[in-house]
Amino acid sequence: MIFLTVGSALPFDRLVRMVDEAVSEGLISEEVFAQIGNGKYIPSSFAHTRFLAKSEFEEKMAHASAVISHAGIGTITNALEQSLPLLVLPRLPQHGELVDDHQQKTAQAYAELGHLLVFNSPGELQAAVEQLPVFNPTPRKPNVQGVAQAIGRWLNKQSAAFPDITANESGPLK
Repeated sequence: MIFLTVGSALPFDRLVRMVDEAVSEGLISEEVFAQIGNGKYIPSSFAHTRFLAKSEFEEKMAHASAVISHAGIGTITNALEQSLPLLVLPRLPQHGELVDDHQQKTAQAYAELGHLLVFNSPGELQAAVEQLPVFNPTPRKPNVQGVAQAIGRWLNKQSAAFPDITANESGPLK
């Protein structure tokens, strides 16, 4: 079963419609189950629900062969933790789906690392679905040291900007 999710915050009719059309045209032959949020478009080619409780969401992820989603970091992280192939359609500001292009940048960065496949059109969705049988997402390796260093640099900048607030006996943060 392919699990389609639009996340829990915003509707994403463009994604739901694209997958519904692909299923109705036979481009996706595997069973699809979708969490469609509160969008206006109602799919006719697969089972769906508007929202899932956390436990139900986790169950769907656990039984999925692949995930199709927006480029939300929560869904990406969840799929990577379970080594699930993930196809993402970034939400775009020109369609009124977001106010900026951060999902496009997120999708591109994760695709370059081999973690997921990105599609932007029905044709690209079909090509990505055809890659599913051979696509093995590259496991994610968190960069804990790099994150700690970035936080340290930020804290040092804050210390310099607000010396009266951050001053202490040991001097600047290191």
